[in-house]
Amino acid sequence: MVLLRPELLTIQALEGVQLEGQEKDILREIRQGNQKGDQEEPVAKAVRELQQALSKTVRSMEWSEKEGVLQFRGKIYVPRSSDLCRRVVSLYHDTKVAGYPGRWKMLELVSRNYWWPQMSRYIGQYVSTCDLCLRTKLIRQAPVGKLHSLQIPDSRWDMLSVDFVVELPLSSRHDAVMTVVDSVSKRVHFIPMHTTVTAEGAARLFLHQVWKLHSLPKCIVLDCGPQFIACFTRELYCLLEIKLASSIA
Repeated sequence: MVLLRPELLTIQALEGVQLEGQEKDILREIRQGNQKGDQEEPVAKAVRELQQALSKTVRSMEWSEKEGVLQFRGKIYVPRSSDLCRRVVSLYHDTKVAGYPGRWKMLELVSRNYWWPQMSRYIGQYVSTCDLCLRTKLIRQAPVGKLHSLQIPDSRWDMLSVDFVVELPLSSRHDAVMTVVDSVSKRVHFIPMHTTVTAEGAARLFLHQVWKLHSLPKCIVLDCGPQFIACFTRELYCLLEIKLASSIA
């Protein structure tokens, strides 16, 4: 048996709510903005269709007007005004009761009663640039390690740097280049490949294009993620073991 049906939990804007203080002033300015026509073109078009439509359509069912306040799916539409949007977001963020929530909590709080185009992007920019949040909130991630200079190699082709230049114009059915640079002589190998190459595929290209000419280096520097580097190294050593085993046999 369902005790709490969904319609009992639906949040309806302006129903059973008594607006006071700043929110009452914001609502009055929203009415004035609707009367002046400070609306985006898609919204203004929807309002015109709502006023002219004789029968209910999908768009007219989404939009409604009550006491001079335009509503989209039961949420109060905020007219095109940077000051109004800022005041609405500030009401749910810059107060002691709100507690300066994060982006997604802010979006959930504001979208209970208000809506305007690109609201999620606006709230994200507002939260990410809040001065008090930037100065007081803790960074919830591991501390970044210190930078260490690379060792000086003993001879050429002992230390290599590998980089990938991707999403290039097609040339001979290739759209990416793997560059392998020697740290001492600065000689380089340009290996054509595809943007969708995997770590295993990059290891095979390295084996057939670099290893056969300069043997295995002591150090390879990549600017990819740790997962890619681990797969690249594992695949390279597996291929070397297979090649050495076949040569001995």
